[in-house]
Amino acid sequence: MVDAGLSFGVGLLIGGLGLMLGWGLLWLVVGAIGLARQTCGWPIFLSSVSSTVIAGGSIAGLFWAVDAARLSSPALHSGLAGVPLALLVASAFRLHDGRRIGPAFVEGTRLMLQQLIGGHQEEGGCGHCHEQPVEEHPCQQKPCFEQSCHEKPCEGKL
Repeated sequence: MVDAGLSFGVGLLIGGLGLMLGWGLLWLVVGAIGLARQTCGWPIFLSSVSSTVIAGGSIAGLFWAVDAARLSSPALHSGLAGVPLALLVASAFRLHDGRRIGPAFVEGTRLMLQQLIGGHQEEGGCGHCHEQPVEEHPCQQKPCFEQSCHEKPCEGKL
């Protein structure tokens, strides 16, 4: 029973560190593109490098320390499945403002990607998308990820 619990815990660690490694690699690419385009600075790129190195080193150390027979145990595989299951369950809960965690996370990630990669450019556009409104919209007073708050006046027009 202790052996199964240890295998399950190792599976959770590998799953969590694998998620951290994948996330670090994603932001390593995004940070490198943003650094090349000068839409983000060195701290973002170095954060993604450190996240990737720490997760990769931890997984390598874990694989080195774990017995090869333990890697094929069903308890370890259940632990690996526990990380996506925990994320799926957590995504169904609501934030304090009433939005669900999953869609809010996806929308926030999308907005961050657009900002760091610098996807929206004025070339070829309508030219007035980046003008500041005379009066400040209420959602500009605090961080907001509501799509309707961020729609540009030129979107939807031909």
